[in-house]
Amino acid sequence: MRLGVLDYAPIDEGKNPHDALSASTRLAREAERLGYSRYWVSEHHGTGALASVSPEVLMAHLAANTSTIRIGSGGVMLPHYSSMKVAENYRSLDALNPGRIDLGFGRAPGADRRVTAALNDEKAGTLPYSEKVTDLVGFLTGKHRASSRYVGVSAAPQLDTLPVPWVLAASGSTAQLAGMNGLGFTFAHFINPSGQGPAAAQEYRSAFQASEFLDDPAVIVAVFAAIGDTEEEAAGLADAFHLWLAHAESAAPFGRLPSTAAVRDHVWSPGELAARDRNAGRLVSGTAAQVAEQVRRLADTYGTDEVMINPMVPDEQNRTAALGRLARALDLPSTSTPPTTPETP
Repeated sequence: MRLGVLDYAPIDEGKNPHDALSASTRLAREAERLGYSRYWVSEHHGTGALASVSPEVLMAHLAANTSTIRIGSGGVMLPHYSSMKVAENYRSLDALNPGRIDLGFGRAPGADRRVTAALNDEKAGTLPYSEKVTDLVGFLTGKHRASSRYVGVSAAPQLDTLPVPWVLAASGSTAQLAGMNGLGFTFAHFINPSGQGPAAAQEYRSAFQASEFLDDPAVIVAVFAAIGDTEEEAAGLADAFHLWLAHAESAAPFGRLPSTAAVRDHVWSPGELAARDRNAGRLVSGTAAQVAEQVRRLADTYGTDEVMINPMVPDEQNRTAALGRLARALDLPSTSTPPTTPETP
């Protein structure tokens, strides 16, 4: 089984964005040492507890501080941006790190309405998402559809390798689009655990056509994870995650990721308890052995051998320990010593 990491770059209580991004750098290096296959970073805007707002910038830094692990976005919110500029950004990243770059993209705004408006305040209109995707593929490959207004236009720099595009999905609506364009397909089980994901993965496989990016269908399923040395420790980490999530998806989000100590003293409101129950399926939790079994079952359900975990729990030490525990439980091919790439935040 292959295992990847999706990192929101959470800002812990008492910490600042510099601390969070420095912690993400260390976590990426540790993920590489432990044998994880990919390390993706998110795009969130206007969210005080998350430091990952510009995946391309953070990816460049992480790739420079690692040497073998694939670095990607989970993902670029494509409707905000020019498909040409996204293609140029990711071709540039691939030029700096040949064969190591994943271009994960989605159509969610990653922001509230006001921030979304600020990201698009000079646009007179919007293009259909399917058109944005086909344009992006055309700019990356230099091969547009005959009917495209951009025939003959490709993104620079021109290279022998290409970043691999992945469609990020939380429903089945883009599965066919991903398959027909020969792109990878990532399902956000951590957003929608309702059961739509496996059917979407199958629809994607049925529609898949080989491309310059992939010869065969490729599916990743992504899920939040809370992993403790004991069940009690894991439950405390899961509670911290659920309290953060209950507020992150409300009108009163936390400015920082709450600590386990703060959560132990917290009196849960009925609304928070309801949110925790509602969101239970978005998280795998328990000891490493228990989570490893949950991850295997999730992979089997989606018919894939690749799962991506999001260790959205408080404290860098807990996130680092989670990666190590799960890597050992799943017998990932770790290296014996840390990489020698100089560490910088």
